[in-house]
Amino acid sequence: MSSIGYLTESAKYFTKEEAIQEAKRCKLCEEAHCSKGCPIGSNPREFIELVAKEKIQDAIELLRENNPLAGICSRVCPYETYCVGGCKKSSLKEPIMIPFIQKFLTEHEKDTNTIIKKKSIELSSGKKIAIIGSGPSGLSAAASLAKKGHKVVVFEAREDVGGWLSYGIPPHRLPKEIIKEDVEYIESLGVEFITNCSIGDDKTFDDLRKDGFDAFLVCTGFNKGRILKVKGHELDGVYDAVSFLAEAKSKDGNIPTGKSAIIIGGGDVGMDCGTTAKLIGYDKVRVVVRGPLEEMTASKKELNYLHKVKVPVFDNFDSVQIIGDNENKVCAMEFKGVNDGSKLILDADTVIFAVGQMSDGIEKIAPVETDDRGLVVTNNFKTNIDDIFATGDIVKGDKTACYATALGKKVAIAIDEYLAK
Repeated sequence: MSSIGYLTESAKYFTKEEAIQEAKRCKLCEEAHCSKGCPIGSNPREFIELVAKEKIQDAIELLRENNPLAGICSRVCPYETYCVGGCKKSSLKEPIMIPFIQKFLTEHEKDTNTIIKKKSIELSSGKKIAIIGSGPSGLSAAASLAKKGHKVVVFEAREDVGGWLSYGIPPHRLPKEIIKEDVEYIESLGVEFITNCSIGDDKTFDDLRKDGFDAFLVCTGFNKGRILKVKGHELDGVYDAVSFLAEAKSKDGNIPTGKSAIIIGGGDVGMDCGTTAKLIGYDKVRVVVRGPLEEMTASKKELNYLHKVKVPVFDNFDSVQIIGDNENKVCAMEFKGVNDGSKLILDADTVIFAVGQMSDGIEKIAPVETDDRGLVVTNNFKTNIDDIFATGDIVKGDKTACYATALGKKVAIAIDEYLAK
């Protein structure tokens, strides 16, 4: 435990020898459940076969061609339900650890200073696309559209590219340098990034149309956290998960801390808040969830890491009120048992709600149609405005980074077909 810090990456690394040995265990089954289980289409069966044959450079090229965010996805993919989950359907006693092989390939790419890029991208279509938001769906779409010969400019409101990747997922899961490396690959395809530029404030869609852009992709994500409106939610020391994680990651964990924190929420974001709070200096951190432990939506690997850094989970407790002191600062929180009505009071100077996220100001960016949940209404990614498309967290669907990467590839096809008309 003493060797684990906020910036310490938690996942395993394969050496070249370990990656080859693991790849050689693969049965190369015709069903290729691993490839079928990958929403991005990374085609693990094929790059594993190349690694087994020690054709490392060919494997990197195949991986990059299929997944522009290969380094990122090798770390944040919920592989238990995707590729590794598919491999469990094979005859192997233990599934192939595909993300570790993929991580080795991207690390080898970095170590050998090799950037693989499509050789035909110099041919320009003469079309310009503006992408609003640089999360995984925007980055993936940018790479795919650039490969099709289009000029792509990505506008990001913040200082760093990456969206939730850069401002949400803590470094033990996703170090900053991994995001930088994947972004550099996308830049090598000819994609331009403009940061500190808020569309709706600094520029409007009409401005961009005057600048010659032919199509637009909005993928600004869910950039605002929710707080439960329980009694005491307005007290000093209450935070939403989005704000807490963003501040911690942007400052490498060097932020003011208290002594005792409570995290409300049982998803991966809740686990991220729990591990972050513990690793940046809180003496005592507790996670409280309303349902039973076995029904938590957090992935097994994130729950295991939470336990590794010694953060307990209190399950089957519902929030009642946050208790403040005479200076209106958090000093404790009260809960009641979901099943038996029992009472639980935990001391704390910080309460962090990891209970969902929402879009902040999509209507200010573009006057697109939204539903009653604030999600953008689309038909094959197309909004009610002819030249504006939308994808990522602001449309219906799975909210994982890997699923968003897959959506980026799909929306690129829809935009390319629109521009061909």
